[in-house]
Amino acid sequence: MNKQFTILVVGFLICLLLPLNSSFADESAIPEAEIIVDGRPQKTKYLMRSGHILVPAFFLKHTGVNVNRNQQYRSVVFSFEENLYALPINKNFSDDYLGKVKKWVRFPLVTNTVEIDGDVYVPLVDLAKKFGMIVTYNPKLRRTEITTNIRSAKSSIRRGNPERKFVALTFDDGPDPHYTPQILDILKEKNVRATFFVMGKQVENYPNIMKRIFNEGHAFGNHTWNHPSFPRVMTEQIIEEINSTQTVIDRTIGRRSDLFRPPYGAITKADALLLEKMGMRTIMWTVDTLDWSGLSGDDILSIVHRDISPGGIILQHNFEPHREDARLLDGTVEALPRIIDELRAKGYRFVTIHTLLAN
Repeated sequence: MNKQFTILVVGFLICLLLPLNSSFADESAIPEAEIIVDGRPQKTKYLMRSGHILVPAFFLKHTGVNVNRNQQYRSVVFSFEENLYALPINKNFSDDYLGKVKKWVRFPLVTNTVEIDGDVYVPLVDLAKKFGMIVTYNPKLRRTEITTNIRSAKSSIRRGNPERKFVALTFDDGPDPHYTPQILDILKEKNVRATFFVMGKQVENYPNIMKRIFNEGHAFGNHTWNHPSFPRVMTEQIIEEINSTQTVIDRTIGRRSDLFRPPYGAITKADALLLEKMGMRTIMWTVDTLDWSGLSGDDILSIVHRDISPGGIILQHNFEPHREDARLLDGTVEALPRIIDELRAKGYRFVTIHTLLAN
């Protein structure tokens, strides 16, 4: 079976073999399925139209494709390298900009692009074909698989050198006027340098606290302006979130950072490629203290002792309480000096992310 025939028949195979409710008399209960993208399972909602599968536009970000919205023409625009494919909502065609010949060409689609409850659904196989992807169905495993032929970015950084007893404390979502000063006081008393992944709007609101973070020798990284979940955000918005945060940090302390941590740790293949292109290093973590959920200091300390290992990166938070009786990070402040003392007693040395990566 050649590649072109495989792509043409896959819509029919998906219709027959995915666990679907294909009648869709009631579109308020849109089903979900797992689609394997370059060997990785990605759960997604889907629709069936005339025997063809449609997926949310944002799903294509998992393949490495950028996704944007053109409000003027009511279309969703998919791009990779020099090619653009614009799919107008409620139309059964696409307007394709072919970079090699530098011209727009209109092509028919197997079915209309549709919008339901704010989500735009696009014909998966048509788009896969445009980007040179291969879509197949594995009847034995009963699953759809996509080979994108798009390279992946360098892996996100989750730890340092496992042969050195270094550990990095990191704090997300600040600066804030309640928890950040308490955390800085503890770090100063213990002579520890940490890394703060700051939000642009928080830096704008509390510039003096950002200056204190910097002046006391701590490292910092970009954590977007407004903390959106990247898998549900257009590519252009991500660029704006990062650049606006870089700008306000620079304006506040005269420095920028190449460290970045995605909100919720959520990132698609397209996002990772974009960050790499922007010169950012994506920093994840080894130990998730779950402090944001209101855990006690004892519970946080227990998680750290359970999960820590040489080269570890510990995730904690310093976001502002929404109200006086919702101080979820009291456990963070309680646990922090004990984390430092007890890990030092085990031979760990506390360093910034930059020092951790340099060693």
